[in-house]
Amino acid sequence: MNRIPLSRRRALQPHPLWLFEENYLLLRRLLPTLRAGAHFVLESDAGRHALEARVEECGPYTSLLVLTTGMAGEGQLPPPLTLRVRVYHDARLAEVIGYQDCVHIPPGYAARMADGFQRDERRQVNRLLHEVLQHCRRHGHVAVEQV
Repeated sequence: MNRIPLSRRRALQPHPLWLFEENYLLLRRLLPTLRAGAHFVLESDAGRHALEARVEECGPYTSLLVLTTGMAGEGQLPPPLTLRVRVYHDARLAEVIGYQDCVHIPPGYAARMADGFQRDERRQVNRLLHEVLQHCRRHGHVAVEQV
């Protein structure tokens, strides 16, 4: 039996939007300028590609990025991972809205096992984005704009 009172347990849990806020901050540190049609490659000091970023849409309040990890043709496993990320500039949030061939990630309350989604699928994918961005930042990857 859990002896910690419910009010105390809620206080111990992080704010529900912390992950989206953190993703926004990490993205803006790695990609300080976003404009429609921009294409960036994040490289390490050794010249290895970690992440490719394309800005598909850019408006005053939101932007849509397509992030691809690991470049195709390197012959490494796992295969490249593609994430579609909506960046909300006014709210300072970044959320994964699609990945791989999945165009829409249902919210937890609407997901069913029959659809092939986990109840916390959206949270898991946003956590993955967070880990990828942290990896890039930790290893000193720098955005190089492609022309």
